[in-house]
Amino acid sequence: MFENPSPPERHRRFRLVLPPFPTWDSIKRWPKSLLRLKLVTTDDCNAWNLCVEIFWASIMSVAAAFNAAFAVRLGAQNTHVGLLTSLPALLAALISIPAGRFLERRARRKAWVLGSLFLHRLGFLLVILIPWLPGVANKGAALVALLVAIGAPAHFFSVGFNSMLADVIPERRRAAVFATRNIINTGILSVGMLLAGQWLDRVTFPVNYQVMYGVGFLASMLSSFYLAKIQMSEASVATRKKGTARSLKARLRELREIARAESDFVRIIVDTLLYGLGAWTAAPLYILYFVRELDASDAWIGLHGMVANVSAIAGYVLWRHLIERWGASRSLKLTVMGAGLYPLLLGLLPHLTPILFVAGLNGLVVPGVNLSHFTTLLKVCPQDRRPSFIGFYTTVMNVGAFISPLVGVALASRFGLGPTLIGCGVFWLLGALMFRVWPVRGGTDPPEDG
Repeated sequence: MFENPSPPERHRRFRLVLPPFPTWDSIKRWPKSLLRLKLVTTDDCNAWNLCVEIFWASIMSVAAAFNAAFAVRLGAQNTHVGLLTSLPALLAALISIPAGRFLERRARRKAWVLGSLFLHRLGFLLVILIPWLPGVANKGAALVALLVAIGAPAHFFSVGFNSMLADVIPERRRAAVFATRNIINTGILSVGMLLAGQWLDRVTFPVNYQVMYGVGFLASMLSSFYLAKIQMSEASVATRKKGTARSLKARLRELREIARAESDFVRIIVDTLLYGLGAWTAAPLYILYFVRELDASDAWIGLHGMVANVSAIAGYVLWRHLIERWGASRSLKLTVMGAGLYPLLLGLLPHLTPILFVAGLNGLVVPGVNLSHFTTLLKVCPQDRRPSFIGFYTTVMNVGAFISPLVGVALASRFGLGPTLIGCGVFWLLGALMFRVWPVRGGTDPPEDG
């Protein structure tokens, strides 16, 4: 009744079928598969070019991740490292609103946006020359000054690029495109920082840093090439009207009208400012804590970056789907509390090995904050005034980001790096409560029972 299968049938029944080994062509299609792209429409092509350009831009980001370490090894003091964090924020505060108004009056904004990015990246060629400057007593301080200066065009670019993203990527695709860009970015950063750390440890200083910055600059030029291929709809640009000069009183009246009409925009500004104070205060202390107090090497800094970015890749994959299911504002309320634990745990665990574990946990949480917050911000900015609104938001945030690092360095000088990090974590968690006390709705969340 039950006959034994023949040998060929038995072989077919129990055969283990392995997936085909990935080829280069299949690897190149992975981002398209993740984004569900066929490169037929303009939106498809824009999404693809944005994902390719971030690959090359991330190589430049790997080099830039060692800016503070390079400054310290060139002789920068704690105050200089604090200024490296705070002064760019001051420049951003001064530049963002004028940049937004300037771009709003331009029918063709892409050339201005890409031109400012090119000027910023060109500055890294000057960074390579810093160790060779004759007659400079503190080359670390000179490096900090140069990095701050070349950050000015980067702030102009940031205002235009964030607005441009909302114009070229439809709302239904933003979570997928932003998540994919961040997955690529963190993937390159994780591998790149590990390799760069090993390179820096094995090659003579300062040639090791100079070669690293040179490779990053060349990669950034390829990034600019793909950004130039992005197509913007003429209709979405041409509808922007030219503004006229107004008095300070008129602008204050306009801000009051915005506060009444755009309550969610006001909420995200207030909530993010209070939430960010703890983060900005802690920002310059990490590298000082690792290098000066825990005696971390460049190789360990690279390993730390790799751990944080590998876990962030998993975080972006996870939160991309959860945000589509729960909505951006609801996901934001769930994730903001977790990010503040990072400086708190660093101060409580003053050893390099457990810090790697903490960095991995933090990497899983931060992508949820980044995706949900940025998506919510774009949603609550009026479409026809988006550059100005993003410029105003950036200005307010950077006022806090300018003051806080200086406060952090001063507190660390008085109380020590570890205790200051613990205090920053506690303040960060208290600020995160604002997203629950005064939540940003944004109108993007599905029903609670959905």
